[in-house]
Amino acid sequence: MGAWKNATAHAPQRGVVGRPAGASSYDLRRWAPGPEAARYVEHFWSVSWDLRGRAPFDSAVITFPCLHLTHEWGEDGARHGFPLPNTLIHGVVERVFRTTISARGTVVGARFFPGGFTARFGVDASTLTGRVSPVGDELFGAPAHLDDDVAAASAQLDRLIGAGGAADPTYTALGELIDRIREDSAVHRVEQVMDLSPWSVRTTQRVFRRYVGVPVKWVLCRYRLQNAALEIETRPDVDFAELAVRLGWYDQAHLINDFRAMLGQTPGEYAAAHGGVTR
Repeated sequence: MGAWKNATAHAPQRGVVGRPAGASSYDLRRWAPGPEAARYVEHFWSVSWDLRGRAPFDSAVITFPCLHLTHEWGEDGARHGFPLPNTLIHGVVERVFRTTISARGTVVGARFFPGGFTARFGVDASTLTGRVSPVGDELFGAPAHLDDDVAAASAQLDRLIGAGGAADPTYTALGELIDRIREDSAVHRVEQVMDLSPWSVRTTQRVFRRYVGVPVKWVLCRYRLQNAALEIETRPDVDFAELAVRLGWYDQAHLINDFRAMLGQTPGEYAAAHGGVTR
């Protein structure tokens, strides 16, 4: 297993709703994959908790446009409708990923780059969107029995993921395009993405659905919402109207509508609950 990167500091993190408030409830860690798995996996991560004698904790994540492989175990009996221990595939979550943790448990996961799961396994990502499924024997070509131990399970996942796959020029080009979408705040319209894409409009949409599991517009909106939420958490003086226009919404009303649709609360309500936290 690669070097640990402790992510438990009481600081906001992009995609994790209200991270400082939950810092005492669970331990979140991230680390780099090995060189072979790194073709497909952005990072490995683990979450562990011991809430025995304490109330359950509700966690929410503004998910990224990527799939996860997890190995999960614990004393809470079942998660996502499946008994524990279990190894699961998590497709892209179209809204917010919400889960309640209780008792004592652990999850070890691999977060794939957008398109990485399809490039490695040849599975159409759109068939997995919004779903959690147990890993079948066919995924790795043989049964995969992972240990209920963070270091061992992550090493096993790293080896299994890194042991297959082939050169995929579509995945390579897609990665470059998504990097531009994520990092360039000036790219916030579908038409701009199509201008940057190496493919036709129709092919671009088809590539996003097969490799990412969701359309171009969803990816654009999700990165904007993550950035908006992070700024609200870290800037006590955030101006919602300025934030909306800078991140690509037509006006503040459109930001409010998208924010409410995703999180069930307005930016102002989110700021009241989670805002003004310094890094």
